[in-house]
Amino acid sequence: MYFVVFATHKQEMGSERLRLSDAFTDYVHDPTHHPDVTLHHGGPTLGESDDTVTGLLLVLEAPSLEAARAFVADSPYAGADIFAHSHIRAWKWLTGRPG
Repeated sequence: MYFVVFATHKQEMGSERLRLSDAFTDYVHDPTHHPDVTLHHGGPTLGESDDTVTGLLLVLEAPSLEAARAFVADSPYAGADIFAHSHIRAWKWLTGRPG
């Protein structure tokens, strides 16, 4: 199943997010943490009037919603409590699908 993760960062956590950015990138690209979860797409979301990072969007392939939640919960950003909130939704991928 495919899942889309929408997460919003806490504004006051900008410097901590920057500090953990490389660790987060390494985490989402390292399959040893959650071998049953594959990241297909991802990147930061930006503010309406500038390029300020406000959160992130990920497209995951996982066996279940619980597996997708565990993947996000185990990330360096979640561990540092950077997310103001996050939502994970099942997604039916129709166009631009890999494979």
